[in-house]
Amino acid sequence: MALLLGLAWALGVPLVRGLNNPFGNWQPDEISHVLTVRWWAAHTSLPPYNSDYAVSVHPPLYHMVGALFWKLGGARAVRVFSVLLGALTVWLTFRATRALYGRHVGELAAWLVALVPMRASLSGGMSNENLAALAATAVFAALAEALRGRQRVGELALWCAVGMGSKLTCLGLFPAVFLALAWRFGGQKAAKITLAMLLTSLGATGWWFLANISRCGDALCKGAADRLWDGSQPGYPHYQATRGFSPLRYLFSITAWGWRSFWGTFDGLQKHLPMPVFVGLLLWQTAALWGARRRVHCRARQAWLLASGIVLVTTSVIFCIFNWRHFSPQGRYFYVILAPFGAITGYGYLALFPSTKRKRAAQGLVAALVVLNLWCLWYYLPGG
Repeated sequence: MALLLGLAWALGVPLVRGLNNPFGNWQPDEISHVLTVRWWAAHTSLPPYNSDYAVSVHPPLYHMVGALFWKLGGARAVRVFSVLLGALTVWLTFRATRALYGRHVGELAAWLVALVPMRASLSGGMSNENLAALAATAVFAALAEALRGRQRVGELALWCAVGMGSKLTCLGLFPAVFLALAWRFGGQKAAKITLAMLLTSLGATGWWFLANISRCGDALCKGAADRLWDGSQPGYPHYQATRGFSPLRYLFSITAWGWRSFWGTFDGLQKHLPMPVFVGLLLWQTAALWGARRRVHCRARQAWLLASGIVLVTTSVIFCIFNWRHFSPQGRYFYVILAPFGAITGYGYLALFPSTKRKRAAQGLVAALVVLNLWCLWYYLPGG
């Protein structure tokens, strides 16, 4: 059901009004994603790195695959491709959570991921975030099953390569998988599997790093990115000089804005969910984390939570490094941890209630989020 709802809601954005063309800057950076996909469809090569093709600083797998769909049906076909990625992300969240927490928590976790309004909306647009989130969620699902003793080496290697080919926020998957497997099975087995993951990813994406050195002068195009965005998106030095921000205040600012945009900031980050909604979500998340605080005795679950923490930390570091130079705190960076988000908050929320009341508590939470999503679909739909 969560899969079907996530699919139906996400389809609402690209299809309800027959949106075949880019609709302004509804999703962050969408125009640049559209232009980049269209470039790949026409030229089958990396586009120039400038303001029109700003997202080409990311690994190109999403745009390369999206170009195939563009040739089939233009912008709408690429949007449907993204919708399918979002729907599969919901399913893989269920699979990951079921392996460690059981079916009931898995179902709630899938609902929670399906009903994050910004994630559902983003999966109706063109963004490499969709493929990065799917790949990371698939890694968490394969890791959860590997920690239970199943063979998932090929799956881990494949999805890590897809993640690395989509966005560098997936870098944290490598140390996360290694440490989780080492915690569960020892360092030797963990090293062999991680080496397979690294070699597969480098074989698939190494050409892109070399191409960046040729076109930008460094493997990540960092210098070109800074030159492009320093003027239009200044970071901490600007806010310190103009508003007197301390480092702590600036860090709090990007954290708060990032969390808000994780849940819902639409239309080029200009339209936000109402503040009472954010307060309610914050209280719910805090309570759910409190419910999940109990000591974990299952070693497989311990290892998976360790991996989740590692990806959270590495993504936070990437998020802070970028935003320190360019203020653009977008919570979609953290969609690589959608599976842990769904599993931990779902488990913690249910733990707050007696076993006899958990089913009804889950239904009430899902109903509230469904209402929120329907309201977003009506109120924030492009052109509305």
